[in-house]
Amino acid sequence: MKNITSKLITLTSALAVLATFSAPALRAEEMHKKKEPSKKQLEMWDKNKDGKLDESEEAAMKAAQAAKKKEKDGAGHKADEKAPEKK
Repeated sequence: MKNITSKLITLTSALAVLATFSAPALRAEEMHKKKEPSKKQLEMWDKNKDGKLDESEEAAMKAAQAAKKKEKDGAGHKADEKAPEKK
């Protein structure tokens, strides 16, 4: 019985170590893939209508997304603040 338990613990530990080291490697692999813009994004940001975003078009899109995210984050913080107490 001790032998089976020992093997089970070893196997479980090995699987845990494998999962720990493989997950970041898989995420890093996905990060290197460049995400293609959606059809809607192309319609909105492709000013020269060549079917792809050049550097300036992509920069404009990212700036707009960052501004939208900043606006959203700012609105969330204001909602969390306490209203002034009335006397």
